[in-house]
Amino acid sequence: MDFSNQDQDIFLVKLDRMIDRGALLSRYSRAASLDIREVYRKEFEGNPFRGSDFYKRVFLEYGDESISELVTAQMAAQNISNVLTKAIEDLRVGLSYLEKSSRYVRYDKKISGKYLYLDSDKAGIPLNCADDYISLCDSLFDFYVRSYEPALKFFRERYPIDSILYSENGHGLRHIEDFAGEEKKAAEKSYTSSVRARALDDLRFLLPASTLTNLGISGNGRSYIHLVQKLRSTGIPEALSVADSMYRELEKELPELIDSAVSKHGLELIQYSKDISSIPVKLPEQETRKLPEVELLQYDEDQKALKRAISIYAFTTGETDLVTSYNAMSSKSRNELEHVIKKMAAMRNNRRHKLHRAFESVSYLFQITTNYGAFRDLQRHRFISINRQPLSDRYGFDMPPLFEETSLRDEYSSLMTQASEVYRKILQHSSRQVAQYAIPYAYRYPVSAFLNLREAVFFCELRSTPQAHPDLRKIAIEMYSEIKKANPSLAPLMKFVDQDEYSLGRLKSEQSKEQKLRRLNSGSNL
Repeated sequence: MDFSNQDQDIFLVKLDRMIDRGALLSRYSRAASLDIREVYRKEFEGNPFRGSDFYKRVFLEYGDESISELVTAQMAAQNISNVLTKAIEDLRVGLSYLEKSSRYVRYDKKISGKYLYLDSDKAGIPLNCADDYISLCDSLFDFYVRSYEPALKFFRERYPIDSILYSENGHGLRHIEDFAGEEKKAAEKSYTSSVRARALDDLRFLLPASTLTNLGISGNGRSYIHLVQKLRSTGIPEALSVADSMYRELEKELPELIDSAVSKHGLELIQYSKDISSIPVKLPEQETRKLPEVELLQYDEDQKALKRAISIYAFTTGETDLVTSYNAMSSKSRNELEHVIKKMAAMRNNRRHKLHRAFESVSYLFQITTNYGAFRDLQRHRFISINRQPLSDRYGFDMPPLFEETSLRDEYSSLMTQASEVYRKILQHSSRQVAQYAIPYAYRYPVSAFLNLREAVFFCELRSTPQAHPDLRKIAIEMYSEIKKANPSLAPLMKFVDQDEYSLGRLKSEQSKEQKLRRLNSGSNL
């Protein structure tokens, strides 16, 4: 079936070839017919080359890449490093990603006798540094494996099962001894899962940036063109190899489209991206200070932000132009404007009730310094504009409780020192892009984060939930505190930032999951 229905105005295009789907939908911009299905019957049916010919002609005649957004593809990228996945995920528009988690998946397996990290030759590690790189990665993974059982023991003792309070279907709090039968089994299972997740949170500090992972990518053709071009411009050997592999696979499916990535204009764009990333700007020597986790560097003055946001909001709900709305808000008192904010805040019953888009006009520039493991979760928020450097050892490393408070501390510190030495040796013989493969997740990583208030509310409320990564929870709560000080009149909108302390952050969500599974298995409605 080529279409999900033949007689309604809303339908799915189900042509076998993705390029034909995109080509057909692209005809909307020029076709006089009221029904695209009629265009299909006249121009596409029985012509297997119609879609390919269409894209070839449009690119040749118009150079219009916008039509490639109507063609989509799902791609799997397996056994690539965490250095590369972060470079891929820097491309924020047009592609969606789902990556293997290091919070919930153990990295203790060997494949063909080798731990899951990128081979030295694929990473571009110089030959005279390869043995040091391999020794470091093996040592980090060995320690990860040996520390797993001690980690479980540490968190069981830190948060004993009989000290944990459970909620049952959101009503009241109970100890494990208050449960019986299947309820008790479900509570015990949720506890075990929460302890395991908490252990993996700390253990992943040991993983090197070269750790292999898998990435699912879904998106439109235009963004795949940009992705291939971006990877070719990074100067990362692994990225160049993967870009070529992506190009070859996409060429089989979307040949007329993906060729644009390496056309004359495409190659010019790749060169431009390389050049624009290498303009020398003289900077002073790095200060020897420990960077705070969250620094608010720039923000909108409170009264100005308040007036601007409400002016835009009033403009969308009224019948005046924006200038008239802004002038009207300027004549109102602060109390009147704050009354509007309080009414908006009162309408938010949970964190899924997002702010009006008018609050995208209020902005903040942060420097956020966290370990690389937590950064990987931060980067997933694509409405936060993040600029960053290659990984390095210059900002020191974090030490989570598992290592800080146990006999594992000395070996942990020794491995971090070893990583710094290997990093610096590689740096002497290669580039910062290559040397970063030797840096473990534990190392601190400052990034520039520019975001608006609407996204800030979403981020701070979501990432302060109990199940969030502990380091990201601290960042979200500190960002909330900074925004509250900078814009107190807008702070009431941030209603659902959770600042409480939790013994096992994932316990509530794990218990909720177990309760839903029990109802599902018993045939009850969720």
